[in-house]
Amino acid sequence: MRKNCHTPERNMCAPGGKIAALFVDIDGTVMECQKYFDSAINEFATLMALCGFEKKIARQTLEQSYYGSMPHRGFERENFGKAIAEAYGILCKTFGKRRNREVALICQRIGSAPFFNQPELFPHALPVLTRARHNFLIVAVTVGSREAQKYKIRQSGLASVFDDIIITLNENKAELVGEYIEDLDVHPRYSVFIGNSVRSDGAALAKTNFVYLPLETSLAGPNDKFPESKFRLFRSGNWLEVEERVINRLIRRKRNASNVDFSAGADNPCEAMDNMDEHSA
Repeated sequence: MRKNCHTPERNMCAPGGKIAALFVDIDGTVMECQKYFDSAINEFATLMALCGFEKKIARQTLEQSYYGSMPHRGFERENFGKAIAEAYGILCKTFGKRRNREVALICQRIGSAPFFNQPELFPHALPVLTRARHNFLIVAVTVGSREAQKYKIRQSGLASVFDDIIITLNENKAELVGEYIEDLDVHPRYSVFIGNSVRSDGAALAKTNFVYLPLETSLAGPNDKFPESKFRLFRSGNWLEVEERVINRLIRRKRNASNVDFSAGADNPCEAMDNMDEHSA
C-alpha cells in the first residue's frame, strides 16, 4: 500500500494503492510560447531587410531552416539562435552577399530572447491545475534547456503547482512518462497526459490517457498521428473543458472504483483500495 497517496489536504489515491497523476506539457499547453518565437522571427526579418534582403524571403528561409530540421536539430536553448544565424548565412550565399560577423552575432542574440520572456499562461490553466492538486500528483513534462524551463516555471507561478518536473532534450516524453509511471507506481487508467502536440506529447497515449489540447500547433506535421492504444484519447479546446470533461470524470471514476466505505471500517481510502478485486488494479 502506498501511504503517501493520501494526506489531510490531498487524496491522490487510485485503485490498488497506486497514485493518480496528471502529466502536463508546458510550452504551448500551459503557457504561451509561439508568440515569442514569432516576434523573434519578425525581428530577424526586419534585420535582414536592413541588410538588403526581402522580409518575406528572410522569414521563409528561417522557418525552413529551423522548423524543417525539427526535432532532429535538438531542443537546446541555443539552437534557435544558431538557426537564425544559419538562415542569415543561407541568404548571403543565395544572393551573393558577404556574411558579416557582427550581424551573425546579433542573429544569435535575437534567438535567445524567446526563452527568457515573462511567461504568460493560457486562460484558466493555473486555477484548473491548482484545483486538480487535491486529487492528482501534478508532473510537468517539457522539452528544452533545464535552466530555461525551470526559469519559466518559477516566473509563471507554477512552481507551487507541480510536484515534479520531467525535462528532456530529446523527443522521448512517452518513454520518460512510462518510466515515471513504473517507478512511482502511478495507475495509468486513472491518470492522463495533457499536451498540444500529436507527435511529441501524443506518443504518451501508449502509456496513459491523453488530452489533446491544441492551443498552439506550430510544430505540427501533416503525417502526425496518435498511436494505437488501450487508453482513452480526449480532445479539448480550453482548460475549463479539460477540467469539466476529463479531470472531473477521472475523479468520479477513481472514486467509484475505490468504493470507499468508512462506515464499514476502512480508516482511509488507501486501505479500501488495497482490498479491491485484482481486476480493478
